[in-house]
Amino acid sequence: MNLHTYYTAPFQKARPLTNFFENIFEPLNYHVQSERELKDFPKFAKIAICLKGEQYSNGFEQKTYEVQDLVKSLELYRDAQNCYITSNQFSYGRSEKRLCNLVMLSCDLDTYKTEKYKDTTHEKLINDVKTVCLSNGLPFPTFMYSGNGYYLKWIFTQKQPVFQLSKKNQKGKYRTPLNVQQWKIAQRVINKIFEEFGSDTKALDVARLLRLCGTINGKTGKRAELLEVHENQSFDYMLQILEPHTEQEDLDKVIGIKKEPKPRVQKEIQPVIKKALALPVANEEKQKPNVNFIAKNTRSLAKARYEDLLKLIEMRGDVTGERINFTFWICNFMSATGRMNYAEFRDQAEKIGQKIFKDKNWRFTDLSTLENRVRQYNLEMSVNAIKHNDYIPLYTPKNSHLISVFNITEEEQQHLKTIISDDEKRRRDREKKEVLRREKGMKCQSASEAKKQPWLELGISRRTYYARKKKGLI
Repeated sequence: MNLHTYYTAPFQKARPLTNFFENIFEPLNYHVQSERELKDFPKFAKIAICLKGEQYSNGFEQKTYEVQDLVKSLELYRDAQNCYITSNQFSYGRSEKRLCNLVMLSCDLDTYKTEKYKDTTHEKLINDVKTVCLSNGLPFPTFMYSGNGYYLKWIFTQKQPVFQLSKKNQKGKYRTPLNVQQWKIAQRVINKIFEEFGSDTKALDVARLLRLCGTINGKTGKRAELLEVHENQSFDYMLQILEPHTEQEDLDKVIGIKKEPKPRVQKEIQPVIKKALALPVANEEKQKPNVNFIAKNTRSLAKARYEDLLKLIEMRGDVTGERINFTFWICNFMSATGRMNYAEFRDQAEKIGQKIFKDKNWRFTDLSTLENRVRQYNLEMSVNAIKHNDYIPLYTPKNSHLISVFNITEEEQQHLKTIISDDEKRRRDREKKEVLRREKGMKCQSASEAKKQPWLELGISRRTYYARKKKGLI
């Protein structure tokens, strides 16, 4: 076991050592999983470890590890050089799109680039940082030496999910930042406070890497080590502490400057267009969309589909044997519309399940796969990763698949809006065209007369036959 020096400032003592004393296991103090995560989806949260060097293609080699297997994984890098680890957690890889949990705020102090601290000692650096913390009302961070510079880590008491879907955010009328945006603002502000130590105010990347404690810095040949540990703080508390130091520039850099809508300028309408607008509109009522019209976008289609499934349950009365299918697909489509989100998924799914099952005799684990997809969908929405017509992580089946899953009959399809077969679509189209013909005054042609073709017996053309019939000559 390595021995470490834990320095103390004159105004506060550092707390006792962490649960994991050896440097290489330092990440185990913050890359952890809750009991619920371990029980329900233990393989979801992951971290990435990266090795940099000319011997690797593209200059680096990266591997992803499950948090629950981190003890064994860290052993592989005990004497590695230029080894880095993600400070946050991801569902896979190391990109903002796959970010799932925020773990800490940090400052990477490149002290060797500053005149004041390029030849500093650990003790002086720690004492000066604590002085700045006290003057700004900040709690003391955990101190780590990177082999050349220093890391300051304000580790959260609980991991913070990156998305937070409130009613305000769902409406999209407010500039309330999501968790990932709040983290970026806080990261920017806290790095500004320590600029004199060589911190980088542009270090806002949630996927950024920190040197793995216990490994060797290839530039200096020195080993990265843990120097001093202090109490973890909650994410909300850190935001509260940093709020007085936050300026409008910090908000604009992360959220963006809110653009005021340009006033509409009434342009002069050309005479031809004026004349066209003055013309009467024939059959103005026909301009209204059909009751079965569904706008072609993911959310409106999903809404129509879960309404169809609810209608199907109402028509059938009892759906014994199909209840988990109904629960699964209704939850899937409601999540696509935004009416369900991961933060409240269990409570909302339980209400839907009890309504369909009419009892508590069902297992929530049957929806665990869908829960993970809803989580990923919310994560991508929170960082604006989903654009129009982009692939989304939720299920988007064809009508034929749903008709097969629920054994929907032709008679039942006549009462549904969108879960219908191609034959039902054609039947509705024929009915619609028939109604339009009647509205235009067109009469229904006699099918029997058309088959008998009486004009052939009279030795005249079809046109002549109907002309004479109209005059009463036939």
